[in-house]
Amino acid sequence: MSEGSYTPPPPPPPPYHGGGGDIIYPSNPPKDPILILLLNLVLLGGVGYLVLGQTVKGVLAIVTALVVTIPTCGLGALLVGAFGAVDGYLQAEQLKAGHPIGLWTFFSDHK
Repeated sequence: MSEGSYTPPPPPPPPYHGGGGDIIYPSNPPKDPILILLLNLVLLGGVGYLVLGQTVKGVLAIVTALVVTIPTCGLGALLVGAFGAVDGYLQAEQLKAGHPIGLWTFFSDHK
């Protein structure tokens, strides 16, 4: 073996943090963006986030939807659901494309 032929092994992959770390890595198989959109649209704007691993964001969306439902006659919950549906879809698209997302990324602000 010659001196210049050694190639060091590649670095280990980043640790999977799921919903408990600062970064959520893509899963295999990836989460379906349409499913995340529908879950957030129909179930208080946050269940899709829970499926993605953005747990605190999902719980906050659900609590917000519940709190604003009565004073706004349901309009606030619809807005939270619509916001969560679009954002959840974009987050799932990033994961499906193989890009990690942060716990608090919104829309196109992926880190």
